[in-house]
Amino acid sequence: MDDMPDLVLPQVSINGSHPDDLLAQQSAVITALAQLQRRMAAARPHGRDYQYRPDEYVAARDAWTAREALLLALQQDLVDHAKAIQRSVVR
Repeated sequence: MDDMPDLVLPQVSINGSHPDDLLAQQSAVITALAQLQRRMAAARPHGRDYQYRPDEYVAARDAWTAREALLLALQQDLVDHAKAIQRSVVR
């Protein structure tokens, strides 16, 4: 996610959110992105919908694929962030 600022780790302390809550929040977002990726894959442009406009099909497919890649990169970024949160917790 080169164009976005880096995520900043929260400071885990007794006065803040419980580490398990922080990780559960991250997990919920990651799961939602995975569900969105599956739905996007199901809605991916198909050549049969561009039968008489094959050049537009290629453009539609490429544009959709770029958005799928964006979601995948976002999901990986959040997975890495969740792992960093987990590593920062001293148990």
